Amino acid sequence: MARELFGDRGREVDGSRVALDGAIVFDRAERVIHLTRQALLPEDVAAFAFAGVLEERRVRYVVVAGYTAILFGRGRRSDDIDFIIEEIDEDVFVELCRRARGVGFTLMQGDIEVEESVREVYRSYLAEGYGVRFMYRDMALPNVEVKLTRTEAHRYALDHSMAVVVNNRFAVRISPLELQIAYKLFLGTEKDVGDAVFLYMLFRDFIDSEELEKWCMKLETNCKVLEEV
Repeated sequence: MARELFGDRGREVDGSRVALDGAIVFDRAERVIHLTRQALLPEDVAAFAFAGVLEERRVRYVVVAGYTAILFGRGRRSDDIDFIIEEIDEDVFVELCRRARGVGFTLMQGDIEVEESVREVYRSYLAEGYGVRFMYRDMALPNVEVKLTRTEAHRYALDHSMAVVVNNRFAVRISPLELQIAYKLFLGTEKDVGDAVFLYMLFRDFIDSEELEKWCMKLETNCKVLEEV
């Protein structure tokens, strides 16, 4: 049976919203997490800027991997912010890069100011299943890595993404928590398992245990470590 979504730790704010603590409010009706942060990290700045470009160009996306844990307060840093975007063609990528350049991004594998270079990056990297990296305002680390949707997990994350609104100003879409936790356990490094445990402990009263178990089975990973925390 799925875990009851809102346990004793959640405090009802109104009919649809539950506060985990003073900084996080989960809107269960809209599937939106409202987050209050005292200061933004470099990861936040780059992620919000690139998410804004994608939103403006109406390109569907989801942020996955380590940045999700960092966004919610895990005390570590990351070299990159991983974006999965819907399948786009070469012309759309050119337009996306044009807008990204306008807000301060450069391409790390090509010259964002030269259209033919941008097209070659699309053909050599995105179209071949590799990631394309963007640097924000000469900030080499962290950078933004972009990949096209390729796998079942990518498609599910894109279709079931959740919005996180920070300080009522910035917004970014993240992978469903159950998939994110299972994937981190699948990766299996100490850092990744730590991210999974952190997210699970923070959102355990919101986690659908059946959905989490489903993804653990699909990814052939073991969720039992979560039972020990």
